[in-house]
Amino acid sequence: MIVARVPVLYYRTLSLVSKGFRSMVASPELYKVRSILGLTETCLYILDCKSHTWRKAPRMPVELDELSARVLDGKIYVQGRYHQDGSWKKSFEVFDTRTQTWDLPCCGLDWEGIACCIIDGKLHAVTRFDGVFAFDSKQCRWELVEKYPRTAGDTIFSVSYCEVDSVLYSVSGDGALRWYDSDKTRWRDLKGLVGLPKLPCPLASRGSFVKLTGYGGGKMMVFWNRNLSSQWLKRDTIFCAEIALERGNGDCWGKLEWYDSVLSVPMVTEFVKVLAVTL
Repeated sequence: MIVARVPVLYYRTLSLVSKGFRSMVASPELYKVRSILGLTETCLYILDCKSHTWRKAPRMPVELDELSARVLDGKIYVQGRYHQDGSWKKSFEVFDTRTQTWDLPCCGLDWEGIACCIIDGKLHAVTRFDGVFAFDSKQCRWELVEKYPRTAGDTIFSVSYCEVDSVLYSVSGDGALRWYDSDKTRWRDLKGLVGLPKLPCPLASRGSFVKLTGYGGGKMMVFWNRNLSSQWLKRDTIFCAEIALERGNGDCWGKLEWYDSVLSVPMVTEFVKVLAVTL
């Protein structure tokens, strides 16, 4: 086996000539090698597409342990939290790409599986239990646009959400796929989905998950797990479904393109995040 350090700008070229090159490897051993080589920077680098040069970005005012970020009108909005003095603290930071400066415009929201997205040209924060909030950049404050009812089935899992064509999709506590109707400021069930198996309920059993990601071309990919283990083999099976999305007559429809099992993993495996990558 040959292990080599390859610059990011060569990844696309390498993918064209090497079918086996499909992922990056990260491990404590690689970080140790970086230290030995003196490559210990923790800052963010920015590629200037005009001059084709890399430069360091200003450090964030507060280093966050968990975060969700979105770009709007030349600014990067970062909502998250960090651990300090034995407790979690919330933070809301904004990076102005024109002035290259960070700002702390107001206090962040209480973090409980929060996710940020852009709906109708405005930054929204989707919380797990409290509701949906919109950020008023002029008044520098968060405004509640929808409050969730206190029932398990209506709880939205913002860790399982995606944004496709400026529409936000998520999974409810009972495993239903839903979309956010910004005109009526409420979550609605995604219609259609003929042939899609019933998704697991995140609230029903520990270890169940449903993950979503936008796939391009008005499509969404859905990943979920099933415990198909036997007495001797304790493993989970991960399934994937491709859904084509369409808006019409005030509703949102989903058409199942295909679904199948894609991976078998140990039951202790934690499914963290799904990302759509273009090579």
